[in-house]
Amino acid sequence: MPFYSGSFLVARPILQDPNFTQTVVLLLRHAQEGAFGLVVNRPAQVEGLAFPVYGGGPCKAEGLMLLHGHEDWIASPAERQEREVAPGIYLGDSAALKRSTEATPEDGLRFRIFSGYSGWGPGQLEAELAAGAWTIAGAKGETLFDVPAEDLWERLIPPRIPQPSLN
Repeated sequence: MPFYSGSFLVARPILQDPNFTQTVVLLLRHAQEGAFGLVVNRPAQVEGLAFPVYGGGPCKAEGLMLLHGHEDWIASPAERQEREVAPGIYLGDSAALKRSTEATPEDGLRFRIFSGYSGWGPGQLEAELAAGAWTIAGAKGETLFDVPAEDLWERLIPPRIPQPSLN
């Protein structure tokens, strides 16, 4: 079975779990031990923050997580390789979070901040993929940061093929 770290996991219409209906998850890690990712298209209601936050999934996390598309926010090539999740998408650290909260929209910012995450135990995601609940799509920074969150699922879901009539 292939592993899909750095890919978008796109909920198919048959997936009725309210935590994941019409979601797009960026898989940060997918291995034999399980999978971990962030729902990237669900804005969340978080009081008292000066920036938008997305609900990364139903699992609670201490603090926030940041994804960004600014290669120049990374100090070294080794760190870049370690933090690059997919082409043009990087896992941020506290320095990146500070930069994101201090900058203005005119700076052309490309980032999303998340509360919570999505997780699957060993074999769980593979079973959901085999059942047809998800489809896999290539992830890249242009898609994540340039497509409005409310349009992301429709953009990535494969076209529906009508079922032939049995009459």
